[in-house]
Amino acid sequence: MSAADRQSPPPLGAAVAGLYALLPSEFTAARNSRAADAARAGDKELAKRIKALPKPSTAAWLVNLLADRRREDLEQVLELGAALREAQEDLDQKQLRRLSTERQRLLRAIVREARSLAAELDHPVSESLAAEAEQTLWAAMTDPSAADAVASGQLVRSLAASGWEEVDLDGAVADPDSVPHGAGGRSGTRPLSGRGAAGQDKDAGQDTAAVRRRQAEAQRAVRKAQAELEEAANGERQAQEALDAAQQQVDESAGRRDELTDEIDELRERIRQLEREVAAVDRRSGKLERERDNARRAARSARRTAEKARQKLVDAQDLADGGS
Repeated sequence: MSAADRQSPPPLGAAVAGLYALLPSEFTAARNSRAADAARAGDKELAKRIKALPKPSTAAWLVNLLADRRREDLEQVLELGAALREAQEDLDQKQLRRLSTERQRLLRAIVREARSLAAELDHPVSESLAAEAEQTLWAAMTDPSAADAVASGQLVRSLAASGWEEVDLDGAVADPDSVPHGAGGRSGTRPLSGRGAAGQDKDAGQDTAAVRRRQAEAQRAVRKAQAELEEAANGERQAQEALDAAQQQVDESAGRRDELTDEIDELRERIRQLEREVAAVDRRSGKLERERDNARRAARSARRTAEKARQKLVDAQDLADGGS
């Protein structure tokens, strides 16, 4: 491997690896650092793509943390999801009930583990965020594509299941192209029953008029298919234009979200600094109050001493006046 090869930046999938399991407060700086590394290596396009990576929501980060640090536990959840989907397809109610009970136990256990991990990293999460992470894991159990997304450790947002329907994954994964798809997905379509060689031989023996009818029907089908293709191509162009416009808005929104989360982090740090200053002022105030109380007691004592001295003076003067 040449020196140039060693210095070339990794593809986006490699750049993303591990990034989404970092603490939310560390994400932006790490992402920007990787983008800068790519730019220095001469790959401005990769640098731009890395820079555009959105910061994950806290619930998504919690699930990514499991993918990074509790891979075996997460795979156990996803494998149970595959078994549940199979039971659902087979309409095996007994198996569904048994697996559903196991699903509830397993989800509660892994979410508790995720919260424990977050607490160990000094980033505890609330009950509501833990529930959102649990909802994401349940969505991964209902849909194999969602399972692949969760297993990638690149979630940007949480997922939601609607029964056993496909889960909406639009914008849910940082780099969808690098997400490997498992072999346990939806059942493939059954092969269409068609005519075998015997049927074809029978067709070959039909009369010429029947052959011409089939040819005419085939030509009409071709013309119809061409018209449908043209219409579909127009629809595809329009949909792509809409997608490009929507993606631009999503990118702008993601950038604004990053700015706001960075601003929140700065404000939180400022709050912590102000709290430290308030504590210092409180300590200073306590000390000053104690000094003030001591001074007050000293002043009272001095007043009493002065009053006694004045009284002695008056008494002395009275004696002097009486003896004259």
